[in-house]
Amino acid sequence: MIGLVYRVQVSEPAIQDAQDYATFIKEERQAPEAARKWLDGLQEELAALRDEPAKFDVIAEAEELGFPYRSFGYHSHRVIFGVYEDENLVIVHRIYHGARQSLEQEDL
Repeated sequence: MIGLVYRVQVSEPAIQDAQDYATFIKEERQAPEAARKWLDGLQEELAALRDEPAKFDVIAEAEELGFPYRSFGYHSHRVIFGVYEDENLVIVHRIYHGARQSLEQEDL
């Protein structure tokens, strides 16, 4: 049986988060190849959300935020996304470094 395939959208803030970190790798660490590999790997992980986004845990802050946002880890980062079943859609909202404080509503 073929499962449901979701559309995956990446929000502007999440795109900026990823670009900022890739720039950090490229410029601060002087590792342009590592920056490219980090972005390529992230793109693969985001694309994989098409298949089973609900397999990832709901984040601890979900109750405060009023929505069952989910996350997965990617290297040192936490990818925050929502699954919108009615629209068959996954939206990646933010890509945060794991050392950040808890997510708050204004972060989304």
